[in-house]
Amino acid sequence: MRKIFTTSSLVALFIAGAGVASAQSDLQVADFENLDLAPESYWVGDTEDEDYDWGSFTSGSFEFANFYMADYGSWAFYGYSNLTSTEYTGGYALDQQMMNCVGSGYNSSTFAIGYCDAYWGPSEITIPDFPEGVQVNGMWVTNTAWVVDAILNGDGMSGPFAAGDYLKLTITGTDANDGTKSVDFYLADYRSENPDDHYYVKEWRYFDLSSLGEVVKLVPSIESTKKNSYGMTTPAYFSFDDLGAVNTQSGIENVAADLDVRVAVADGIATVTSAVADFEVEAVSVTGIRAAAVSANGVAAVRLPGTGVNIVRVVSGTTTKVVKVINR
Repeated sequence: MRKIFTTSSLVALFIAGAGVASAQSDLQVADFENLDLAPESYWVGDTEDEDYDWGSFTSGSFEFANFYMADYGSWAFYGYSNLTSTEYTGGYALDQQMMNCVGSGYNSSTFAIGYCDAYWGPSEITIPDFPEGVQVNGMWVTNTAWVVDAILNGDGMSGPFAAGDYLKLTITGTDANDGTKSVDFYLADYRSENPDDHYYVKEWRYFDLSSLGEVVKLVPSIESTKKNSYGMTTPAYFSFDDLGAVNTQSGIENVAADLDVRVAVADGIATVTSAVADFEVEAVSVTGIRAAAVSANGVAAVRLPGTGVNIVRVVSGTTTKVVKVINR
């Protein structure tokens, strides 16, 4: 069994919407930079152990389960990597499993990979130093290179993603009294009848976990519409970084006030009108899910990807206007 302990930067976490600091400033973010890796390498378990090895590793305040099977050169639950390649070239070799589609961590070199196949049981992340529970605000998430290849080209048992398909990451939090809450994040979403709204995650996006409350354990799981009689055929992987972090990124760049637009919201649709005939619209939810549309004769309609606050970004040439709207 391998355990790696760290002291990472102290990060003050804030309860979303409360506007005041919680008493959890000693929760340390799991940024995985404390883990000892040679350049262009990865860790999936104790490969020197000749037997099955149930172990774990630690970053920040979090402990991540790991299972390695020496006889099969296979693993489950969590590992970490600093591989920079984003090109899946086929097969099941470990390096093909340990690449994400960005080629780095979130503003760092090292990132985690979760392999959450239900066959192996719950993929647990525990928080040992907080037996009464602690608020975990969120983390940054993206797809692995293998998953992106499966979405675009098929997984060998099912075809590429098409209308109606999705790949969903669910995080279930358990509190000190064994109560649970869950929150979802779509790694790929092709459910819309409008093909322009279809997307898969190919950059780092923030996944807000604050609605889970104070937890002692997190258990991610993955669900896909691509299935056969044995279960899900999409590879059950995701990549993540900075677990426990607060999102300090606005996602707004080059904001200008001279693009005259009006935005009306009704039934989950944001309708944008402008005196400018040609423009593009992007709507972004607080969890980082995006939807886009292109104008026709000065009007564009985009389905808001989340309830509550959404950011609508209107771009015409080099001019941008950003509007915050509420989807009730």
